Amino acid sequence: MMIPNDWEDRHALWVKASDLLACEKDPWIPSAILDLSWAERSILGIEKEVAEVLRPFQKKPPIERTLQAMDGLEKSSAFYECRALSKLWIMGLYEVCRVMIRDVELPAAKPLELLFDELDAVRMPFAKHEVRKIPLGKHEGGKRVLPHFPDLCIPLWGCELGWMVKDYKHDCVSPDAPAGTYANFYVSRRGFADEFLRISAPQV
Repeated sequence: MMIPNDWEDRHALWVKASDLLACEKDPWIPSAILDLSWAERSILGIEKEVAEVLRPFQKKPPIERTLQAMDGLEKSSAFYECRALSKLWIMGLYEVCRVMIRDVELPAAKPLELLFDELDAVRMPFAKHEVRKIPLGKHEGGKRVLPHFPDLCIPLWGCELGWMVKDYKHDCVSPDAPAGTYANFYVSRRGFADEFLRISAPQV
């Protein structure tokens, strides 16, 4: 597989992040971060294959484009590979952030807390097929779990595959909102990766 053109530049940022987030309490954190970069190398290449499948549909009307593009993707093994690896990669990033923020309580990882909150909302439906636990009204008491799996968003405007995720704890949901109020928000593997690098490996 050909190495994506931008992987080497991105890898340099992953290396920088692994150095800045090194921790004596858990010396394996840098290695875990670099594993995400090496895994991304393959995924970036597959994303380009998916983009090539979609290229003929870019200039068609929205409805026609969506139906025909989905049909084209369903005939492409690259699409299924991209979807599977992207989900696993996101859960891997969640675990790395969880260790740094919750287990080790690494001060240098504190700026990643908002990103980790989004990862937390996505990890529950990916891993357990349910929305993370939601607080109910006082009269209902306790918490409950609702079944949910994010809706797939096909990458019609580039090579980015994503999902729409339901979340009851999202910032868009007012604290005064009725019990059961939720927000939908879009996530993508590339988006999570870019945000992690923006925060953890700031460029001067």
